[in-house]
Amino acid sequence: MLKRQKMVYALIISFLFVFSVHDAGALRATSMTGGKGAPSGNQTQVTKSSQFVKKIANNVLYLEGNKSYDLTGVNVIDLTGKRRVSENKKLADMTFVNGALKEVILR
Repeated sequence: MLKRQKMVYALIISFLFVFSVHDAGALRATSMTGGKGAPSGNQTQVTKSSQFVKKIANNVLYLEGNKSYDLTGVNVIDLTGKRRVSENKKLADMTFVNGALKEVILR
């Protein structure tokens, strides 16, 4: 009877492992743009970018690459109290939806 129980437990564990590995494939990221690289008319295109901040003044974000963005209507999250990159520089993680800046996370 002991051998039979071990075999049943081994089968149960094997099935659980196989199904957990099979379900992990469902977590793969898929592209929003489709096969040709261009979004169709009804899809939203989300892009993310991270750049160092030169300064923030008058509700405008100035980046080190000589780009600037107006922060009016943009969700800004300031995490500079928990810096991970550098003590002297701030990093801006920016999220764009259809080319418009929607969120900035300062690190």
